[in-house]
Amino acid sequence: MIVYRCVFALAALYNTAFGIWAGFFPLSFFTLFDLDPPRYPSIWSCVGMVVGIYAIAYAHAAWKPEHATLWISIGLLGKVLGPIGWVAAIWSGELPPRTFLVILANDLVWWFPFLFYLLRHQRNRGTIIAWTVVGIHIPACLALMAVAGGTEMVADMAQRRDWVADHVPLWVLTWLLWALASMSLGAFTLVWTRRLLELNVPRFWTIAGCAIILLGVPLDLVGECLNVMGLTRAGISVDEFARIARLYGIVSAVLANGLYCLGGLVLSLVSWQAAWLRGWLGILGFIMWSVGMLLTLTALVDFRLGMVVSGGAVMALFVPWAALVGWRLRAAST
Repeated sequence: MIVYRCVFALAALYNTAFGIWAGFFPLSFFTLFDLDPPRYPSIWSCVGMVVGIYAIAYAHAAWKPEHATLWISIGLLGKVLGPIGWVAAIWSGELPPRTFLVILANDLVWWFPFLFYLLRHQRNRGTIIAWTVVGIHIPACLALMAVAGGTEMVADMAQRRDWVADHVPLWVLTWLLWALASMSLGAFTLVWTRRLLELNVPRFWTIAGCAIILLGVPLDLVGECLNVMGLTRAGISVDEFARIARLYGIVSAVLANGLYCLGGLVLSLVSWQAAWLRGWLGILGFIMWSVGMLLTLTALVDFRLGMVVSGGAVMALFVPWAALVGWRLRAAST
């Protein structure tokens, strides 16, 4: 329970800090994100007070994590509804995409720690997490195809910029889904690593592979923030759009994806040695991570067609592979 105590204590500290900030300095949010000040700032103060009250529940959960299921269930529900309301506000034009950082810190980063806790007594927790990862990646991939006009599928940067400017809500929703997908990969890695540690495997390489993948998650989130907050800026020039798009490619496709694939190859080797992921499923994993490395190389040299082909291929391989690994986890739990 020590991990959950730390998670809930951090949640309590964060909610306390946010509650004080929003409650006592209600105009600072609007100044920070360059928004028109509200006519009734006391409404935002009330939001701060509500968020601050959650800190009491999280502090109690940190104190007695064995009896915190109800509190954390309510907390997770709020953290799911928050992004839905934010996307609706983006769609209606009430909020700009640059407020994404608030939703990321307030809600999204807590999804999987809370979900792990709520599933702690489930024998098939690893399977549920793995299939949740698949369930997030499928709509994320579909959304990415829907916004192809703003991606590397289009060579002309001016056309890409104009497409994003005309489809901001859909673009923002897509990269919010990919932010969730990035964090879900970290969760998948944890259940994969835990299964390996239950077997007679080299602990150093298992933990090293897990750590390498987890290092890629914050880098990927930086890239997704660039897409949500940077490429959607009103009046952005073509040169600035191209610079941010290239920076996203370096941070996400090169650095984060490279770490994912390197760590995935390490864990795949350990899984093969443990005779847990062998045969065609193990081979499929090696192929998938290798194709992912190809994405990193093509992104490094800015080879647009190579990025499109290798990126599509790695996702086409990852979704069924992760689903099958989830099934393997279910068999292990029984």
